[in-house]
Amino acid sequence: LINKGPIDAPFSLIPSATAPGFCFTFSPQEGIILPNGHQVIKISFNSTILGQFMEEFLFYVQGCPDPVTFTASGCVVGPTFHFNVPSLRFGDVSFGFPHTLSCRINNTSLVPMTYNLRVPGDGSGEPSVTSFVQISDSTHPSWRKGVQGHVKPTEFTVTPRRGTIRALSWMDIEVTLCSNTLKRYALELVVDVDGVGEEQLALPLTARCVVPPLQVLNPVVTFGRCFLKFPYQQLLTIVNDSDLQGCYGLLPQEHKEDAAVWYSSPEPCGIIQPRSSVQVPLTLEAQVTGEQDTVAH
Repeated sequence: LINKGPIDAPFSLIPSATAPGFCFTFSPQEGIILPNGHQVIKISFNSTILGQFMEEFLFYVQGCPDPVTFTASGCVVGPTFHFNVPSLRFGDVSFGFPHTLSCRINNTSLVPMTYNLRVPGDGSGEPSVTSFVQISDSTHPSWRKGVQGHVKPTEFTVTPRRGTIRALSWMDIEVTLCSNTLKRYALELVVDVDGVGEEQLALPLTARCVVPPLQVLNPVVTFGRCFLKFPYQQLLTIVNDSDLQGCYGLLPQEHKEDAAVWYSSPEPCGIIQPRSSVQVPLTLEAQVTGEQDTVAH
């Protein structure tokens, strides 16, 4: 502000009543300008609204019939950024086996951006059960009933889910899918930007969850003549002819106390690699005499 007159000029800012006006701050907002003097006013602008703006501000000057006007105009834009890949395609994934893909967010703007990543449509329950958890406990409920619950499990893990990317910099992101649902996936990894809005960018995610068809090479095991209540052991061969990892488990025998034959395994659970086979020891113990048949699952 410049005072071209011969006397002091007390001034004060008339507060704005508009939404864009509240984004501006003036320092100082009032004062006295000496004759033929001037007053430097620092103006700060911090907007959460994108788009064009034009705002008129009024300064009251004592003794002047009309206020002094000041007009500010411009355009508020959000940070510019993009992913380095068009999509993340997981392809076929094996039930319960985590699969991780990577991408990068490039911040091409001159200001830092704070982001939050999420996958709309993913479950909101507990994390999905991995095969490594299953094989650690052959009595885990998921062996008999599958993964159940009133709320769908969280199957996608994003790391880091939240962070700040410096200007003209990038952030490497890992997305892990551990599926507990036999289905096709067509979801999106969306980017929310603090101070700008939600879903500013989306990266397609596609996958299909399958269970590899494992086979028992010797489905009928004959133990022959056995002494009563004496344990005998033979080997079962499980074959995986698929290109995916598989998880197998010999379920604990139900109603064992009433069974004519007891069966178990010292290594009931495990993981079988693609295009390979494993041998599982099976222990049998007859509890009554005579010819007996039983089915193990």
